[in-house]
Amino acid sequence: MAANPLPKPRTETATFTVDAATVTGNIPSTGSAVANNTIAWVNPPGSITVNITVHSVNGSFPFAVNDFPPIPAGTTYTSKVLASAPPNRYPFDRNGSAGIGHIVVGTGMPKPTRAK
Repeated sequence: MAANPLPKPRTETATFTVDAATVTGNIPSTGSAVANNTIAWVNPPGSITVNITVHSVNGSFPFAVNDFPPIPAGTTYTSKVLASAPPNRYPFDRNGSAGIGHIVVGTGMPKPTRAK
């Protein structure tokens, strides 16, 4: 038996990075986000200021703040999926254009990974 036992697995939270100026469709593009995953809305330099609004489904929202403050070019706004967010596809708009895409929230918690 080894003198040092294997380290205990730790829980990692995934970050999904999206281009706030051009994103359409589902976030994430495959699978779903779960509690405590982070969506990083990156607005590249040279873009116009972006306003994102996420809409409720059956009275529930995926984030604590769902009408984001304006995201100026060259900055990032992050939002964390709430543990209380029911699984669903939450529609979001960009700069007043409705139906740009959906935040897809699934069930479960982030998968544990081995410490390195």
